[in-house]
Amino acid sequence: MIQRYLLRGVRASLPLLALCGVLASAVTANASSSSHESASNDLGEAIAEALLGWLPDQLEALGVPGAAVAVIGNREIVRQEVYGVTGGPGSSPITPETIFCVRSISKSLTALAVLMAVQDGLVDLDTPISEYLPDLRLRSRFDEHPEDLMTLRHMLSHWAGFTHDPPVGIDLDQPGYFERYIERVSETWLRFPVGYRLEYSNYGLDLAGYILQTRSGKPLARYLQEKVLGPIGMVDSSFDLVSVEGATDRAVGHDGQGHAVPIRFPEIAAAGLYSSIRDMSRYAQFHLNDGVVNGRRLLREDLMEQAHSIQFARPGQRTGYCFGLWREPVGNTFSLYHEGGGRGFGSHMILYPELGLGVVALTNKEYQGLTGFAGRVIMNGPIINRYGPTPIADAGLDRMERLDIEDPRLKPLLGRYGDSPGVVIGFESGVLGLRSSETSFLPLTFYEEGGELVGMYGSTMETRFLPSLGSRPGSMMTLSRTVSNSNSHYLDYNDSPLDPPGPARPEWQAYVGEYEVLWEDEPGSTATVEVRNGYLYFRDGKCEEHEPGLFFLYDGQSLDFRSSPPTFSYQEIKKQECRTEP
Repeated sequence: MIQRYLLRGVRASLPLLALCGVLASAVTANASSSSHESASNDLGEAIAEALLGWLPDQLEALGVPGAAVAVIGNREIVRQEVYGVTGGPGSSPITPETIFCVRSISKSLTALAVLMAVQDGLVDLDTPISEYLPDLRLRSRFDEHPEDLMTLRHMLSHWAGFTHDPPVGIDLDQPGYFERYIERVSETWLRFPVGYRLEYSNYGLDLAGYILQTRSGKPLARYLQEKVLGPIGMVDSSFDLVSVEGATDRAVGHDGQGHAVPIRFPEIAAAGLYSSIRDMSRYAQFHLNDGVVNGRRLLREDLMEQAHSIQFARPGQRTGYCFGLWREPVGNTFSLYHEGGGRGFGSHMILYPELGLGVVALTNKEYQGLTGFAGRVIMNGPIINRYGPTPIADAGLDRMERLDIEDPRLKPLLGRYGDSPGVVIGFESGVLGLRSSETSFLPLTFYEEGGELVGMYGSTMETRFLPSLGSRPGSMMTLSRTVSNSNSHYLDYNDSPLDPPGPARPEWQAYVGEYEVLWEDEPGSTATVEVRNGYLYFRDGKCEEHEPGLFFLYDGQSLDFRSSPPTFSYQEIKKQECRTEP
């Protein structure tokens, strides 16, 4: 069973929870007499009950070697717990000062550093990045010079259109690997036009970090230390992976099979922070106190407001991406959250600014099921119980025009969105509707709103269709008005039975076969390349040939047979040899 360690030197003034082991309690010695703070403390305890009653079994079931978790108020730590060990059997126990890689939570600190640079007049959120990097050239099938359209605002909110993963072949043993990684952004292709839709990407945040490095004249890790980590009081934390290697109280990351993983990786600004539960609690309090630390405002109020606001939001939108943080409604309030995973670690941070509460969880193993939606349900539960369910958003039918199913504007929407089985928009028994693997056939009622086509189905569900991309229909956005009205869930148009036959070029036959997709030279998933209806397909995704041997899938990912070995989304793919029966 995973070990739990009592935190020493913590003064407890509330009863300890009767859980599977001993829980550490850390509460303020000077409780406020105000009813608001009392209610907040009670709610914090309820969140701790829910989370810490659920977490130990999850850690045990997933084989997580070590973890640290805290429920945080804006003035104090409500509860704090550490579990297990830093590495394998016999290694040191986790402490409140043990540093973990927080992975993608790092994005919010890099975004904060950019806002600090805005405050100092070093950069501007809406200036084209070509002003800061005049030699930068980006590849796009949609815009001739995307670097002249792209801004820091696009990059911090994932609206720039970048691919997610770094190209292969970056030597991490040599100094300057972050800079070489940034240089290789010019070898990648944007998946979408700048500003078309949200597409989560490490590259956008890393390029923003590189701009900070260029503008300040300081290594990125030092700039982040001076502008963010130091002022907040994050004394154990660092983005400098070389110095992290020598840290004595450091958690060792483990992959899904339990193997230790190397420390170094190129995506430093997007995922490179190592921090402790003590420091992450201070960072959470920075947000809960609206940018004020120890009575001193570190970031202007207007910039803090932008940090917590959905970027490129539609009217009435309640869920979406801010600057390094997701935002979504919870009961009568809202949460800001982010998760991190990969390279041997998993992390979760969720904040309720209006309630003055937050939660941070750090683990030294990659996992599925510990955070994500399931984890948020656990933490949101006490808030829903107290304040009731999140109000259903208004559909806004009064500002829409209802369309007849024979309207010619609807015909281009018919087809499959996403790969197998995806979501299919089409007619069944003369009724226009939607079918997916998760639902039976659902009739759609279509409307037009400001040039955008909207399909309503069920009692609270919608599909919204973005503008076409050249000859292809645009992406489909799905949302539920029950819990949110989000523009962060997209499916891209794949194919349709109405598609005319493709060219079926003879040279494509050399590409047909079974492939293994490698991740940093290690075997990963498998994929099939085949020709259907005259088009090349990869993993059930229809491809378009941009130039001989270079294809793009329906979702903008690249498939490149011009190189040896070929690549998919800049990761090598290896063709499997055909085996014949003896």
